[in-house]
This record gives sequence, C-alpha cells and structure tokens, in this order.
Amino acid sequence: MSFGPSQLQTIENVRPQKGDDQVTDGPESAFRAYLQAIETLDPEKALPFYHLPSMFIAPHGVFPVPDTNTARALLSQFMEQLRGQSYRRTEVADLTVRNLSPDLASCAGTFVRFNASGKEIARVGFTYTMRRAGSWKIVVAAVHDPVAA
Repeated sequence: MSFGPSQLQTIENVRPQKGDDQVTDGPESAFRAYLQAIETLDPEKALPFYHLPSMFIAPHGVFPVPDTNTARALLSQFMEQLRGQSYRRTEVADLTVRNLSPDLASCAGTFVRFNASGKEIARVGFTYTMRRAGSWKIVVAAVHDPVAA
C-alpha cells in the first residue's frame, strides 16, 4: 500500500498557530509536539509528554511505564534503534483524533519514517490515548500494523 503526498503531513508543516488556544492546547497539538521531540532523538525532550504511569504496547510485548526512569530507558532504547537506521523525520498519514471525553482523546494513524537520505525506512500504525492532566499527555502508546484504508 502506498500513500500519496496529499495523505502525508510533515510535522513541521502543521504546527499550531500562536493565539489559537483550541489548537495549541488540544490533543493533536500535544501529539505533534511530541513527534517533534522524538525527531530530536533526545529522550529528555520526549519524557514530558508521558503521563506517569503509562503503558507502551507493541507487537513484541506490553510494557508498563511506572516512572520516569522506566520511560527514559524505553525511549533511549527506541531512539537508539532509530539512530541505527539513520532516522531523520516522521510524517503522519491518515491522522484521526477523537475526543473521548473532555479530558481523554485518541490519536491514530500511520507513522511514515524517513532516513537522512530521504528514503522511507518504516510504516507503523499507531493508536495513542491521551489524557489532559494539566496538559495533554500520553497514557497508552500502542504501535501496530498500519490499518488498511
């Protein structure tokens, strides 16, 4: 399955506009800011986006994240894998954001990852549940096969 350019959104091109509190303070804005933090490959930049405790679900297992040290270790391992692929950036295909309640939302779609030479290196489906606890934070991060459109 392939996606055309119109279905992909680069993180940089969809930054929220200043002064638009509804966009800036919403789950989608927080999700996109999290992706920008991931692109730095610095675990410390991504840590503030996680609600603790939280949970990470992947095809190879379920990982409870009870504290900052566990979150840091999981993020460090993930970012090291990305470095090994010469990772550079992520685009998002078919993003769907659903408000489940005033303080709970889900963000789902497909991550399309690219290396430093611009070659696609991975397509990964995702479903993130986010909770507003002062700011929007990831409570459950699930990665899975991309969902067929």
